[in-house]
Amino acid sequence: MKFNDPFGRVEHRHQIGYESMRDSMRRAGIDTPQAAREIIKQSKKRALKFLGAGMILLLSVIWLPAIATPMAFALAVLLVIWVANSTLNGQRYIQRYIDEELE
Repeated sequence: MKFNDPFGRVEHRHQIGYESMRDSMRRAGIDTPQAAREIIKQSKKRALKFLGAGMILLLSVIWLPAIATPMAFALAVLLVIWVANSTLNGQRYIQRYIDEELE
């Protein structure tokens, strides 16, 4: 029994995410480790572009009245955490796919 996930819910959610990604990779014809690593590179670039566009949008909100600044900052933090978490999980799933299925 794990103290940080006593009922295995997080592990189960990660397993479902991995299986979904694995099936998508198979349908897309990603069948070499190099092709899968290229997907990881693309996901990093996409995440940085998304964060850049989001930050520009949120920084433009700062020009609104002072009451909107804390909300904009909170949204920026939430955006960074969400994109980083999604990108890292995706990279872990792809690396697991490489390790278990392709090599």
